Amino acid sequence: MPSPNLAVTHVAAAQNQKEVTINDAIDALDRALTETLALDCSAGGVIAVGAGQMRRNLRLVLEGAPSAAFTVELAAVRRPVLIRNASGRSATLRNPGGQAVVELAPDRHLLVYSTGANLWAVGSPDPSPRAYDFGMLETGSPAPGAVMGKVVIPRAVAIPAQFAGSAGHVDVPPQGSPWEISITRNSAQPGTAAIGTVRIDTAGALAFATAGGSPVALSAGDVIRFIADAEGDPAEAGVAGIALTIAAELV
Repeated sequence: MPSPNLAVTHVAAAQNQKEVTINDAIDALDRALTETLALDCSAGGVIAVGAGQMRRNLRLVLEGAPSAAFTVELAAVRRPVLIRNASGRSATLRNPGGQAVVELAPDRHLLVYSTGANLWAVGSPDPSPRAYDFGMLETGSPAPGAVMGKVVIPRAVAIPAQFAGSAGHVDVPPQGSPWEISITRNSAQPGTAAIGTVRIDTAGALAFATAGGSPVALSAGDVIRFIADAEGDPAEAGVAGIALTIAAELV
């Protein structure tokens, strides 16, 4: 017979090898008090958290790159859960019946307590994430493939999916076709070292995209470079005056 909430198996009367059941129970309690589950929310819509996932994880991290706000339905398990929304989109947390609803903005942590029939926020979402924004400035017209800026990251930071919250501006947009900046980690070459791109269209609009649409974790000592489009199309030679600010958060 299992325990009422975490479904940890009890030792039966006159059971052989009681140590196996007891050790499994200790492991289950250990996981329930310390484990983190990364939940891929890329599909959007309603993301269900199963009873086993609720019981064996204290913390849920909402990841991926959904195209719009989404819903996370927590299983009917009585327990506290710490939830971080790293998806870049607003998340609605609800119990299975949908009567209890809690909103969680992007890049926020929240402790919730579930009774199965109800759901409460304990306190309020972290109102002040520890911002650690960084960027680059190129006042002239960069040569094809040029390194326009370089930043050394002094401490661990997290960049949200699709560079959510980042901003940029160009004084002279490209002519004829869009122009792309590669943002790389620990390499002066794009490709596999790229953590994302910034695409500038002919109207001067900027589109930010992380590799695979996923959040990016940077470690102390990582070297970030902003590399100009290497195509070298003469029609794009006039692009000039580029400024980028990447939104990040200390972890």
